[in-house]
Amino acid sequence: MDIAHLREFIAVVDSGSLSRAALALHVSQPAVSHRMAQLETALGVQLLERGPRGVRPTAPGQALYRDAQQLVRQFDRLARDVTDGRDHVHGPVAVGLPTTVAARLAPALFSWTTATYPGIHLQLFESMSGYIHELLLAGRLDVAAVHREDDAPRPAEVPLYSEELYLIGQPRPAPRADDEVSLAELRKVPLVTPGERSNLRTLVDRAFAAQGLNPTIVGDVESLGTLLRIAERGEACTILPPSAVTGHPDPRALGVRRIVDPALQRHIAVRTGTDRYEPRAAVAAVRQGIVEVTRRLAAEGNWQGIRLSARAAAPHPEGRGAAAGERGSDAR
Repeated sequence: MDIAHLREFIAVVDSGSLSRAALALHVSQPAVSHRMAQLETALGVQLLERGPRGVRPTAPGQALYRDAQQLVRQFDRLARDVTDGRDHVHGPVAVGLPTTVAARLAPALFSWTTATYPGIHLQLFESMSGYIHELLLAGRLDVAAVHREDDAPRPAEVPLYSEELYLIGQPRPAPRADDEVSLAELRKVPLVTPGERSNLRTLVDRAFAAQGLNPTIVGDVESLGTLLRIAERGEACTILPPSAVTGHPDPRALGVRRIVDPALQRHIAVRTGTDRYEPRAAVAAVRQGIVEVTRRLAAEGNWQGIRLSARAAAPHPEGRGAAAGERGSDAR
């Protein structure tokens, strides 16, 4: 098994077809099929399920695909570093941000990176939290902001901030004429939320279940903008952090109520793509940049409704030099 086999295997899984992979790789289909068989023989496991509609990875194939993404990316970057012969922090860094995080963080992170590390080429991906997490696990991202239900320490993660969740929209009839609403009062309120793979949906379902209640979910919506538009039209409500409606011309008319009894809270952390070794210098720099930018936005009042974690609230003792100093650990 060599890097060429891994590239071909990734192409096959991505395309879902030996013939389409062959076209993308500019080789014959029999050659690709033979190399996949060689790879399976070398590893002693079946990697692909072959059928009339194409191929898909088996469980061992999924594991190989995830790690192969990391290995190929590392190999390509190593080759570029050697070829360039540069010793400053540089190279592409793929960053995944859930939509509610990206709205505040992405522009400021881009400005910080171009000003502080002009050799880093940011690749920003914005989507709903479930898909961002899938991309990170699949090796498509170097670093991502991930949502958590608690702030317990986890490998490869830096706690960033926590935030409470609010009811967005005007429930009919309105449960109370104030700015709070209890979870029990929401049991019959029609709600639209992201799908079941999202952290937000999991948090909502578990919170209701803990109270012996079932939420009235009337639609799965994988778009922040659409969630807000539906809430604005009054057809259903949604549950989001208050930062999601920052900039709305009339948040009070839209309806923004804090959920209580119990309050719903989620935690956000910065996670790198692997916990088996230290990230390369450029990834470490962007990870630290996410922390610094978040701290600055909160201090300036430009990201209301978040509470910084203890680590994010403390200034980094070494500043820019910390990322460059981490280069010595890249080989571990």
